[in-house]
Amino acid sequence: MRWLLLLILIPTGCIEFSISDEKAISQFENEKVPLQIGDLQAYERNIHYVYTNQLRDNLAIFVHGSPGSWSAFLDFFKADTLLQDFDLLAIDRPGFGKSGYGIAEPSIEKQADLLDQVVQQFPHLNKILIGHSLGGPVIARMAMDYSDRYSGLVFIAPSIDPEMEKEEWYRDVIATRVGGFFTPKDFEVSNDEIRPLKQELEDMLPLWSRIRIPSIVIQGTEDSLVPKENADFAMKMLPDSLLEVRLLKDVDHFIPWSHPGEVIEAIRRLADAQ
Repeated sequence: MRWLLLLILIPTGCIEFSISDEKAISQFENEKVPLQIGDLQAYERNIHYVYTNQLRDNLAIFVHGSPGSWSAFLDFFKADTLLQDFDLLAIDRPGFGKSGYGIAEPSIEKQADLLDQVVQQFPHLNKILIGHSLGGPVIARMAMDYSDRYSGLVFIAPSIDPEMEKEEWYRDVIATRVGGFFTPKDFEVSNDEIRPLKQELEDMLPLWSRIRIPSIVIQGTEDSLVPKENADFAMKMLPDSLLEVRLLKDVDHFIPWSHPGEVIEAIRRLADAQ
C-alpha cells in the first residue's frame, strides 16, 4: 500500500516532492557553493538537473524515488564532508519535477539511458551513483548497460527484487480516467511507472552479473514501503561487488532525510575504494 501510505505522510510535512528553482537558489545564497541549475536534452526528453561546479575529480549523482524530484537530496548540497571532494549532481527523473512533468517513462532501461546521456555531459574521472527507492533499479540498470562509465553504487532502500513487488488493486483504479482525475499528478506518474515495475525487474534478472563495480546497500529494518528483503536480493545478485549491507535498526524508508550521514559515509567509502 505504498501510495496510500505516502498520501498519509504528505500532510505531516515528511515529504516535499519538488521546490522551485528560485526557492532552491534562495536557500543557497549564504552557502559556500552556489547551485548551477539547468536542463539538458536526452533524445526527445528534457532532463532537469542541479549541479555544483567546483571542478572536482569525483561526481556524486543522486537519483530520487517515486514520486520525488532532485530536491529530495537538497541537504546533501550543504554537506561539507561531501563538497570538499565531490561535485554533486541531482536529476529530476522523467515525469517528475521539471523533466517533462506528468509524462511518465515506465521503462527502466529507457530511464537509465536518458539519465546516462545527461551524466556523460559531466567530465569527471569518478562517478558514483546514488539511488533511493525506485532510483535503485534505475542506477542498477545504468551500471548494467554502461558498466565502464561508473565507479560505484549506493542503493538506499532500493526496489530491486521483483518478488517483493506485490499486486496492489488500487493501481488499476488510478490508471483509469476517473481514477486519474482524482489522483495528484505526482502519484499518477508514480503509478504509471510502478505498475509495470515487477516485469521490468524480472527482465533485469539476467543482467545483474554485468555489475562489477563496488556497491553498498543501506536499508531500514522497519521499511513499510520497500521490504528489507531487497537487501537480501542485492547480496544474492552482487556476490563479488557488494562491499557492505547496512541494515539500520528501527529505521523506515526515508533514509536520505533521517540518516544522511550513513549515505555520505557510504559515498566516501566508495571513493576511497577507487
